[in-house]
Amino acid sequence: MLVAAAGNRDYKARLCMLGTWPDFTGYGFNLHAERGKPAQYIGMVDAQSPADAAGLREGDRIVAVNGIDVADETHQEVVRRIRSDPAKVELLVVDVAADVYFRECGVVVSASMEESAVQKIVCPSANLYTSLSSSPPVPKSDGVHILN
Repeated sequence: MLVAAAGNRDYKARLCMLGTWPDFTGYGFNLHAERGKPAQYIGMVDAQSPADAAGLREGDRIVAVNGIDVADETHQEVVRRIRSDPAKVELLVVDVAADVYFRECGVVVSASMEESAVQKIVCPSANLYTSLSSSPPVPKSDGVHILN
């Protein structure tokens, strides 16, 4: 097994499975490259977006898009892969701490790595944030209203 707990943390790559929502434009994240580094990274992640719901975080390194490793691809090629299906995309990402951990262990993070080393996070098919706020209140016996 490639994943180990260091302290109280399990280091895993994350397979973030994003879909679009009818009431949200795009996925809700920016893509950027860093000078001197060949990889592509997640920039800002919009709050309450599909990217947020699927677990993307600012600074994540994109390892694969839709099952294809993109470490050696240009910014434009990665963007093209992300946009290849306008309704969904799968991004294999690794945060800075997990990236360092895997590198120190000599593990190459890739689309073909063991499933036990990958956490899958699926974006809900509907905007869970507006669904929560638009639910009618459910009365409790004490007169307090809660949202479902």
